[in-house]
Amino acid sequence: MMLRTPPQRKRRAESVAGDESPVSDRRLVPYGGGAAAVPIASAEPSDPMVCTYHCRQMVKSEFMVAFNTLERQVGDYQARLETLHEQLCRSDDERKKCQDHLTFLEQELAATKGREHALQERLLKEVTDSHERHRAQLKRISELEVELNRESDSRKTAELSAASAKETIKDLEGKLQRLTESSEREKNMLKKELSFSQDSLNLSASKLAANLERMRLRAENSEKEAELLKQELKGLREQLNECLHQKSEVEHKLSRFSASSNQNTPTEDQKLVKLLQEEIRNYESEVREARRLRSSHVNNELLKEKLLEEKGRRERAEMELSKLMEFQERAQKLELELLSWKSLLREIPDVSCYDDIPKKFAALQKEVIENMIKVGEISASLKELEVKLEDASLSRQHAENESALAKEKAESAALGAKRLELMLASVTEERDRLKKDSFVLDKQKAGHTNETLLKDLAEKENSIREMENSLHQLRELLSHQHEELELMNEKLNVEARKVKSLEREGDRLRSEIALLESKLGHGDYCASSTKVLRMVNTLAVDNEAKHTIEALQAELKRTQEKLQAVEELKGQSDVGKIIDANIPEKLVQLKSQIAILEKREERYKAVFAEKISVFRRACCSLFGYKIVMDDQQRPNGIPVTRFTLQSIYAQSDDEKLEFEYESGTTNIVVNEYISQPEISHQVEIFIKKMNSIQAFTANLTMESFNKRTLS
Repeated sequence: MMLRTPPQRKRRAESVAGDESPVSDRRLVPYGGGAAAVPIASAEPSDPMVCTYHCRQMVKSEFMVAFNTLERQVGDYQARLETLHEQLCRSDDERKKCQDHLTFLEQELAATKGREHALQERLLKEVTDSHERHRAQLKRISELEVELNRESDSRKTAELSAASAKETIKDLEGKLQRLTESSEREKNMLKKELSFSQDSLNLSASKLAANLERMRLRAENSEKEAELLKQELKGLREQLNECLHQKSEVEHKLSRFSASSNQNTPTEDQKLVKLLQEEIRNYESEVREARRLRSSHVNNELLKEKLLEEKGRRERAEMELSKLMEFQERAQKLELELLSWKSLLREIPDVSCYDDIPKKFAALQKEVIENMIKVGEISASLKELEVKLEDASLSRQHAENESALAKEKAESAALGAKRLELMLASVTEERDRLKKDSFVLDKQKAGHTNETLLKDLAEKENSIREMENSLHQLRELLSHQHEELELMNEKLNVEARKVKSLEREGDRLRSEIALLESKLGHGDYCASSTKVLRMVNTLAVDNEAKHTIEALQAELKRTQEKLQAVEELKGQSDVGKIIDANIPEKLVQLKSQIAILEKREERYKAVFAEKISVFRRACCSLFGYKIVMDDQQRPNGIPVTRFTLQSIYAQSDDEKLEFEYESGTTNIVVNEYISQPEISHQVEIFIKKMNSIQAFTANLTMESFNKRTLS
């Protein structure tokens, strides 16, 4: 058997083939036509034949090795080409997907542009509406300021009228006190006169009794004298009868004597007759004298009685005249007082009699207190309106700033959309260029260009992903801007509703002020609309200021949180710079507002403390009770306000009234002073039966006043 290659050469060829790199110059040595045929050598070939054979075998082995390496490289390149083709198909699919995604993004961008345009139009419309509302609000605020000035002037006039009413009330109270003092003096004088008249009546009764006794004695004496006179009269009648009988006898004797003895001398008879006639005359004169004495005695007694009666009448007439003079003076004083009262009644409206004056005083006091309370409430509500107007103006400024920020954000979003359009245009250009490159790559066979193509594709994919991420961020930013715009719209609507409610509240307060001014001007009083004074320490203005401070502090916290969030997002977009520029101004404004509100709160507290002290002193001087308020709590946790009332006419510190006020109901607390029989009887009548604490305190004040003044 003939060997084709010697072992040494074979080993060298294999070692050379193994040592050669697969990548060589790959040059082929042209060989003659007899290369295919192998000559059959003899058993002992010559040296040149062996050398050529060896060279041929060596070249053949090198060629075979190079051919095998080339085949392997071709297979590798075909596999790579197939993988590149598959990658190109996948890239085409991805490109189609990206194209679809880009078309979808373009549609979304167009839709977002349309929505943004509509939103911008709506924002512009809302901004114009807000500007118009702002102008209307400014106009309304100016009108409200004018009305506030008017209301402050009206409040000043109401305070002046209230002060004048207080002065008139004080004058009326002074007049009433003077009248009560004069009535007390008159009462004391009448009591003294009554005692004096009783003494005079007793004296006159004793005098009358003595006069009656004296008259009785005189009557008895006169009866005795009448009996004696009757006896004397009987004796005189008997004497007269005897004288008449003697006269008749004498006349008979004379007639007989004249008839029997006419011879007697006429001188003696005449003398005798004369004597007898003289005796008869004497007897007649004595009888007349006796009759005259009797009649004079009777007349004397009658005259004495008449004289005594006339003396008594004279004394009584003198007493009655003195009393009449006193009564005339008193009547003149009463007429003058009556005229003063009538003039006072004419000056006071709705008063027709004396009994209406205390009621009118009480009504005026209640009305003054009610007007003071209403004026305080109206001033507090006006201050609340001022605070609310300031809050509305601040919120309006905040809304304007937010609308400006929204406009800037919308502009930045529009710029971002334009950038996206430019990026999309550049992406489409890159896509077209990649298509061209893919066609060029199909023609090319080298691997270096494929690697560069793959790198370009990877870079483009990364750029597409970055663009998608930026689009996603822009979408989130747009959605966030939409949410902020919706929140701003809601805030604007809320502020508009607040402004409308404030306007309605201002109208209501103006109507109430006008009604109060009309009532105060006419002096009207209505018991149904009178509020009972309850000394509850409800600091409405203070609480409102605290609420506003808390709200501003909460808003400050929210702005600080927003500031932190914006600082975190500061380097990502230009929005953070825009917001960052406005936040310090907001913080300064909020801090200044908080300082102003704190100063206002302190001022409100000082004014309220001064007003409440004046109000308590006024209540003490008007109603006569010192009021002390104490907030307590029951075991079940229900808050109770206890009021301790002490009259200024109280004779000791134990004379106190205690009331508990809970959710609109007032109950009296039983203590040692209330448990007294007189006070408990009044409590039973006025509070339990009549359900009137005011009548109870008024009656107790009158009794304490009477005790104090009479003692």
